[in-house]
Amino acid sequence: MVQHFVSKFRAKFGETPDALAVLGYDAGRLLFHAIAQAGSVEGSKLRDAIASTKDFRGVAGLVTIDRERNATKTAVIIAIANGKPSLKETIFPPNS
Repeated sequence: MVQHFVSKFRAKFGETPDALAVLGYDAGRLLFHAIAQAGSVEGSKLRDAIASTKDFRGVAGLVTIDRERNATKTAVIIAIANGKPSLKETIFPPNS
């Protein structure tokens, strides 16, 4: 999913997407997913659909909306040694 997004982004914009591009893309997709789940763009229905989001698969990973309506997701720490990235650590949200 990440490779597909990066290749499409590069083709369209001529550069590699940064973290904000990825998060913005995921936010838009999550919104469209919630609209489909709600079957409406009515405020209360859309609010409830967003609030019930669990394990939404985005480019940046799985997203769950917590009870305070914050997005929670796994974070990764990447180390770069000799110009090569490698996974250093994965940090999981509480109660995951």
